[in-house]
Parts: sequence; structure tokens; C-alpha cells
Amino acid sequence: MGGREAGFQETMKSLLQQPVGRLLAFCLAIGLLCFAVWRFIEATAPPDHRAESLFRRVVFAGSGLFYLGLTALTLNMTFRSTHFQSGSDEAAREWTGWLLELPGGGALAGATGSVLVIGGMAILAGGCKRHFKSNVALHAEAPAFLTALGRYGLIARALVYAEIGGFLIYAAFSASSREAKGLAGAFRSIEQLNYGGVILSVIAVGFIAFGAYEFGAAIYRDLNPRRVKYDP
Repeated sequence: MGGREAGFQETMKSLLQQPVGRLLAFCLAIGLLCFAVWRFIEATAPPDHRAESLFRRVVFAGSGLFYLGLTALTLNMTFRSTHFQSGSDEAAREWTGWLLELPGGGALAGATGSVLVIGGMAILAGGCKRHFKSNVALHAEAPAFLTALGRYGLIARALVYAEIGGFLIYAAFSASSREAKGLAGAFRSIEQLNYGGVILSVIAVGFIAFGAYEFGAAIYRDLNPRRVKYDP
């Protein structure tokens, strides 16, 4: 619609410019922190030691660390917003540049990109599963449209995350951090494709659908961590 692509940092900057933006951002940080703690609880909750359970523990722990970092970034931007001029692409390039300077940094960057691609494909597979509702432990009375929103949202997120991973792999092979892209850069590259505006709109609606799904899942999801399976 003629606007500009935005990642997390750009969205936070826009939020902080609103009249009650700092209050909303602080509430968001508390929510992210709660979610990180929840992920750590899930990482320690599975009662068995099967390979599948151990894999879920690692995934939940990694997710907890990710959202803990996102909490710190949100709090930092909330109370020091004037010091954040870079966007998600600049942050991705800075992080990739730091990684490439380490011994074996190219391999580490490539491995990280591969994890993002594989994770995106796993999320895609999860969204396409026949028993999607049971896989994310939604109660039987959850409305059917909620499951549809979840499927659509997961597929949209999976494609974008896999794309970001692909750019990181390319940056590793070319030894150039300039090739790395964040969320905004991934959206921008989609827009440059044939019919990119249409594709970007479909993906954007998918992100909105996933947000709506999460609101519904907060009501209808089984929150006993010993029964919950991996929710991507």
C-alpha cells in the first residue's frame, strides 16, 4: 500500500512514537518475559527421555533464550529509544559480521542459516499436519476457524524464516555480511518478485492471522506442560 517494510525494531520504533507507546512496550516486554519463562518450564516438564522428548526440550530451551533476548531488546528500546537508529536489516548485518569475524565464522553463520531453513520447514510441516489442533493441544471446543488461522499463519511465518536463513547461508558462502537480511529485508525481497505486491500481501495477512490465532490459543490451549506438544 505504499508503506515501508518493517521488522521488529521498526515496529517498536513506531509503537514508541504513540501517546502511550512506552506503556504498551513495557507490557509487551513483560509478556515476552512470561513467554520465555513458560518455554523454560516446558523444556523441563516432559516426563520421559525418548528422543522426541529430548528434542522438544532443546527446542523449548532455545525458544526461551530467543524470547529472553527479545525481552531485553524491548526493554532497552523502551527506556533508551533515542539510541536505536538501526533497523532489523542493520542488526542482522552487524550480527552476521561479528559472527564471520570469529574463527570458523563462515561455518557458524552457514550452520545458523541452515537451522533457520530447517526450522522453517519444520514449522511448515507442523502447519500442514492433519491433526494440527491436537499437535498444539487445542481443546476440542476450539472453533474450526481458529485452526485455519493457525495453519495459514504458520505457513506464512515458515516461508519468511526459511528465506532469512537462505540469505544467511548466502552471506556465509560469500563472506559478506551485507547479504544478510532481517525481517524487513525478507519482505522487501519478496516485494521485488513478479507479483511481489500480491505475494507480500498474502504473507502479511498470514502474519495477522497468526496473531489472531495466538489470541484464540490463549483461551483454548491446554496449558499443562506435560501434555503440550511442540508448538512452532
